[in-house]
Amino acid sequence: MSYSSVYYFMIGDYLKHQEIGTYVDTNIDNNDFKLILSKVDGIFSRISEEQTKRKKNKVELEKYIIFYTFANINIFYLAVILKGTLYSKQENLVYELFEDVENRGIKKLINENGELTIVGKQNLKFCIEQDQETNRRNYEKNNDNGNDYLKQKKEKNMAKISLINDDLNDIQDNVKESMKNILTNVNDMQDLDDKSSKIRDLSDQFQKDSSIMERKLRCRKYIHRGLIIGLAVIVLSIIIYLIFK
Repeated sequence: MSYSSVYYFMIGDYLKHQEIGTYVDTNIDNNDFKLILSKVDGIFSRISEEQTKRKKNKVELEKYIIFYTFANINIFYLAVILKGTLYSKQENLVYELFEDVENRGIKKLINENGELTIVGKQNLKFCIEQDQETNRRNYEKNNDNGNDYLKQKKEKNMAKISLINDDLNDIQDNVKESMKNILTNVNDMQDLDDKSSKIRDLSDQFQKDSSIMERKLRCRKYIHRGLIIGLAVIVLSIIIYLIFK
């Protein structure tokens, strides 16, 4: 099985129909290269809105398979894979390569014309060749009809799932802590409500006691006034009696 799978790779802006950057394997036949460019240009120029919604697209030629995907609203990734190679037999490797190139942000290493700089091209070449070399070593190391290699891929996926689970657990812990804080705040608010209710009750009781005290004072005032008037009447009556006796 051949390990040099990626014979042509392109990053493009499909909205502008502009090529951002490419990688070409040095072993590719010149006639094949012309045919590939013609097919790629045909795909690139006839991209439909429906295609942009599909993450996995492919076109089969006699010797090659063309894979392409859409990363966001304008970025287009395309790879031409030689049939019979590891990437053609395990197509997920191609889409993982697309994802790796996207995650490295290579599309941002452009000049004023919107094309990859020298650094950008070197990064793209390194990313593709490193990916192929890694998969070559994995295949040779686990060359039991690919079963061990698939096992390693499964373990890699399980590791990713484990990381996701860890993130979910962290999120769950944060949610629990937030809920705990909310419940604490609710309890504090309940305490404030209870204290406010007690203050209102004390205020009402004070107003009632004040009203009772006010009535008592008013009664005492009237009694004192009545006693004074009564005493005055008695004294006046005595004086009149003495005068007219």
